[in-house]
This record gives sequence, C-alpha cells and structure tokens, in this order.
Amino acid sequence: MKNYDELYCIDFDKLFENYADKYYSEHESEYASPDDFARDLDEVYHKWATSPQSAIGGLSPSEFFNRLPNEDLVAILKGSCAGDRNPSSLLFDRLATEPVLLPELVELAKSSADEKLLTVTLSIIAELGGAAATFYMDMLERDDIDSCVKDMCVEALCDVAEEVKNDLIARAKKADDVGMIEMYVEPLTYCAVGDDDILELLRMLLKTDPNRAYVAALMGRYGDDRAAEDLYPLLDECDYAEFIEIRNAIEELGGTVDDKYRDFSEDPLYKAIKGE
Repeated sequence: MKNYDELYCIDFDKLFENYADKYYSEHESEYASPDDFARDLDEVYHKWATSPQSAIGGLSPSEFFNRLPNEDLVAILKGSCAGDRNPSSLLFDRLATEPVLLPELVELAKSSADEKLLTVTLSIIAELGGAAATFYMDMLERDDIDSCVKDMCVEALCDVAEEVKNDLIARAKKADDVGMIEMYVEPLTYCAVGDDDILELLRMLLKTDPNRAYVAALMGRYGDDRAAEDLYPLLDECDYAEFIEIRNAIEELGGTVDDKYRDFSEDPLYKAIKGE
C-alpha cells in the first residue's frame, strides 16, 4: 500500500481560500461589496484551479488531480475524508469521470460506516450512473450508518422503483420496523398507480406510523384515488399542520376539502400563518 499522506494532506480548500483572499485584495476596486465578489467565486475558483500553484510544485490543482493514476484515487478519497479533512471538489470531479472505478467505490461504501466518506462516495456513485438497486436496498438494512446516508439510498431507489417494485414490496412486507417500511414504501410511490400491494402498504403505514402527514403525502404522490377514503376521517382529529398535508393529499387524489371544514382559530400554526 502506498503512503498517500503527501497526496491528501494538502488542504486544497485552504489553498483556494488564500488565493481568493489575495485575488479580492488585488481587485477590490472592481467590486462594490464583498457580496459582489461572492457572485464571481465560481469564476475565481476556475482561475485558481487552472493556475500553477507553488504549494503543489508549480502544477495547477486541476493538473495535479488529472495526473493521479486511477488505481490511487479511491484510496486518496478515503484518506481525504479522515478526521477533519475534506476531499477537494476537484478530486470528486476526477472520480466522477472514471466509470471503471464504480465497483471499487461500491465496495468502499459497503465496508465503511463513516458518514462523510459514505456521503461523498454515494454522490460519486450517483454521478457515475448509480449502483445496482440491491446495493441500495442492502444499505438500508444496515444498522451502522446514519439516516442521511439512508436517505441518499432511498433517493436512488426512487429513480428505479418500477424496475425493482417486487423486491421493494417483498422487503417492505418482511420489515417489522415502521422506519424501515417507510424507506421501502417511499420509492414505491413512484411506481405506476393501481398496485394493490402498494396501496395496502400505504394503508398499513397510515395506521401505524405516527407521522400521518408524511404518509398522507406519500399517498397523494402515489395517486391511487382509493386512498382518499382512508384520509378523510383523519381531518376530524388532526392539527392544522397535518390538516394542510392531508387536505393536499386528498386533493391530489381528486377529492375536495372545504378550507372552513374545521375551526383552527386556536391552533398555534394557524395563528402564525394568519398573523393573529
């Protein structure tokens, strides 16, 4: 194994920060305020990324990363996420143009529980076209990763839900945790309308999930108008925040709800919205 310290210990964010400070000092007269300068940061970043930097041996940052061999990139990514370090966006960009590295990135995600590393790795995997759906479903089963990472997996499954609908349904039916069922059902709401299994899973969630407004929103997104009959009774026992979501879902399903259906004049959110 190579020693990657010299490659990932360079703080490219700090290098750019120093460059930007110097650039602003030299061009301050061209800007009415620092906010005006902030609007040019993308252009300044491009100039920095393509300009020779003494801190990296006279190479431009872009050239530095472009010269790194493919076989080193994933190890450097792992090292650059350690501790307080953060990977350069240029490293991200380089990895995102190397589809040959997709299998190695998938294996890295499978073996890591670090939130930062997983978030970056999953983002790169997405840029490369995504992994197999089973990878994302298996990630949801893990107990050692953060919810934000699982949210990324759910998002990826939403894009291919129709292709893996049966697998998602089967896993949702086997799950005994409401949160796990939620993660499988959300992608299912992007499938074609009319599946009895999906409707029953949504109805089951509506009965067991404390976040009824969220489930109502899922029902509205799925679009099966049979779900409206399950939502109407909830209007009689919800607060105003839930009322809004449930009403919106009912209307998405083709139903109607009178704005004056209930008196929410004493509800804190209603008062805040109405300025009372």
